[in-house]
Amino acid sequence: MIPLSTRLLCCASLIQGDVICDIGTDHAYLPAYLLASGKASHIVATDVKQGPLNAAAVTLKKYHVAENATLILSDGFDKVPPSRITDVVIAGMGGETIRDILSAKSAAFVKKGVNLVLQPMTKAEILRGWLAENGFEIRRETAVKDTHIYTVLQVQYTGNVQTLSEAETYYGKLKPGDVMAKYYIAGVTERLDTRAAGLEASHREEDAQAVRRLIAEINQHFTAC
Repeated sequence: MIPLSTRLLCCASLIQGDVICDIGTDHAYLPAYLLASGKASHIVATDVKQGPLNAAAVTLKKYHVAENATLILSDGFDKVPPSRITDVVIAGMGGETIRDILSAKSAAFVKKGVNLVLQPMTKAEILRGWLAENGFEIRRETAVKDTHIYTVLQVQYTGNVQTLSEAETYYGKLKPGDVMAKYYIAGVTERLDTRAAGLEASHREEDAQAVRRLIAEINQHFTAC
């Protein structure tokens, strides 16, 4: 049995094609799972450091799938050959880092119908806002419990540029009726509440009130539906 966290299992469930690029593969548990389960015919797994790639090689050999994987030392897509890639997974990074990877020139090929599976650990609101403003559509979003509650986004480039409200950047395409989404949003509003309290303690009442209004708008969306 390949050890896969619930968040990576969620990522695996959003794969559509069979040639996958896993950016920041770490120990390559996701590539090993996708290959061993037959969901992928080939994996391009990258990392910015050699150590994780060495660990990835061990994992792939352990599960007898190394012959169908290519390991590349690369900063984002810099060294990745784009031909044949159907899906890209970028998981376990901050939303700002994922944004920077996707905004690089080497990522241009993902605009040609590539299925993107993105799993931000932090700052998901920054990633959502950037995606909308740059023509990427969130097709599906799921909250999943791991050590914390995270969100997994299925994204594709459409060229349709949008500007999200600040509240929308925090809840994205999460469904108000989903229990795990409600837990995720509860965590979001708790962090915003802490921010507002800090602003109030610094006598920045106007800024604190803006954060309180944001919290109210987010909660209204999740109670009105």
